[in-house]
Amino acid sequence: MLKSIRKHSKHPVAKIFLGLVLIAFAGLGLGSFVPSLQFNRDYIKAGDTSIEIQEIANQFNKLRSEVAPDLTINEAVTKGYLDLLITYLSNEAIILEEASKQKITVTRENLKKTLLENGAFLDDDGKFSPTKFEMSLFRAGVSEEKYLELLGRDIIKKQITETISESAKISEKIIFAIAEKNLEKRNGTIVDLDLVPLSTIRKPFDNELKTFYDNTTSSWIEPARRSGKYFILDPKDYADTVTLSAQELIDEFDIRRKDYFKEETRSINQIIFDDKSKAEKFLSDLSNETQFNKLAKDKYNNENSIIDDIKKGDLLNEISTVVFNLKTNEVSDIIKTDLGYHVIKVEKIIPATDPKFEDIKLELEKDVRLDLATDIVYDIANFADDAFSTGSSIDVVANKKNLELFSTDYLDKNGLDVNRSKPKNNLLSDKVFLEVLWNSEKDGNLSINETEDGKFFALSLFDEKKEFLPSLDEVKTKLEVSWKQSKAIEETLNKAGKLSAADDFIKFANENNMKISEVKGVSQNDISYPRPEIVKTLFNINKLNEKQIAATELGISVVRFDDAIKPEVEDVKNLEKLLLNPFNQSLKSDINSALVSELSEKHELEVNKSLILQALGLNSP
Repeated sequence: MLKSIRKHSKHPVAKIFLGLVLIAFAGLGLGSFVPSLQFNRDYIKAGDTSIEIQEIANQFNKLRSEVAPDLTINEAVTKGYLDLLITYLSNEAIILEEASKQKITVTRENLKKTLLENGAFLDDDGKFSPTKFEMSLFRAGVSEEKYLELLGRDIIKKQITETISESAKISEKIIFAIAEKNLEKRNGTIVDLDLVPLSTIRKPFDNELKTFYDNTTSSWIEPARRSGKYFILDPKDYADTVTLSAQELIDEFDIRRKDYFKEETRSINQIIFDDKSKAEKFLSDLSNETQFNKLAKDKYNNENSIIDDIKKGDLLNEISTVVFNLKTNEVSDIIKTDLGYHVIKVEKIIPATDPKFEDIKLELEKDVRLDLATDIVYDIANFADDAFSTGSSIDVVANKKNLELFSTDYLDKNGLDVNRSKPKNNLLSDKVFLEVLWNSEKDGNLSINETEDGKFFALSLFDEKKEFLPSLDEVKTKLEVSWKQSKAIEETLNKAGKLSAADDFIKFANENNMKISEVKGVSQNDISYPRPEIVKTLFNINKLNEKQIAATELGISVVRFDDAIKPEVEDVKNLEKLLLNPFNQSLKSDINSALVSELSEKHELEVNKSLILQALGLNSP
């Protein structure tokens, strides 16, 4: 169990959500959430320290309401949120047990100081408000005594963990270097080499072919493949069968009107300064809005800095109100945020639209028909599921509901057919579909399943062909082609090596009719450049004029590093600010995880998940 918990704590989702389980009293009360509390049982325990079920239930309820409010309790458990909480509380139990053994306590004065500094309990003048404090506890259904106990535990945990992790910080110089590297742009020269034509490669001798076959045996193994028959339930196939009167459509419009409302959006251009005086000088020198765009382009190396169609809620709080009070082409005053000093110009305003019935009638009708068709599909799916549970075959169900049955190709576990290619039918490549195909047993129980894109299907296993290795003669034709291809690649790489070693790189390429091109101002994270392998190779080169060979979808290329364009110091500093905290938080998290892992060797951890599930009124998996 301990290994399982450690596994959960390293999951990237865990690092995000475990922090949300900290003491914050905005959650829901217990209500009927804990139908069968068993107070005298150990649910999570480390040494003599245990976590009560009331707290587990409260914290799980609060975690669910904060990060997954649309999920039922069972769905939240299935998606792993309870496991994340158990991991967090298990870590807490281990730390608190260590604190107990070390006789670490928290004084009343320390509690009082922490309480008075909590921003949630301060009034508009920044003073502690007893009323706010009492109302917060009342809404959370927590007594003052319980709150102080939890607060004390939190302080003790920090005393242990922060003693080790608080001083752990990544050097700002390192973060600056990382930011600078991320923003650096490079120029390079690319020479693409055509693959040596297979027609120029001689036919392999029998002994060469046999050796090649023996050395590449794993490439010729034919994997196990399965075939099945299935029916598919897609709401789109039933939409045209739905009858919908004019009045029903009008009624649906009244119900769904808000769904078609489009809030106001704006396109903005902005410049961010790391120094207020620079922002002030920029504003004082600004003569008109046209000049703003030119200066913005100059600052950002001619790149487009306009953000199109942004909603008010998408902007930082400090910026949103200001921006949405500006008129078209109007420039803001200086706005200070954690990123720096912003000067923003509104390029375009797209007003909010409250749709009229006639404007969205066709779209509305399509949506309503699809929703009603989905109801039809659910009815058929429920019928099929009930029929399967009583032993009906897929043929019987399909016949009763006039469903067309289809047969799959013989597919391996990756969804590839006998030609090792994906079928044109996307359903046959669906992850859920393939899982059902490969988890099914012939004449086994059938079920209704849902694809990743929301369609339903039932699948019955028809046949399976076992894995086998074809003889050399059976694959001889393919083997000869593969042998020639490997020789062609080998000869092409030899040419690339000679090109890289040539004294005059460009001259050698021209003399051998190789294609020469340039890449300008590309960054290592540039997703707009269509050949990511070239960019990766360019940024792997450490010195100017050095070359590396790259393999791309187009073949073999040689890349030369021609020039580096250093980013503006101001831009690097802005990125450094964004990176610094996440890097340090990640480092502290890793150190805390290592500490808990070490302490878990001293304090035996016991977790009884089945008891927790029972206490929450759920069944053990």
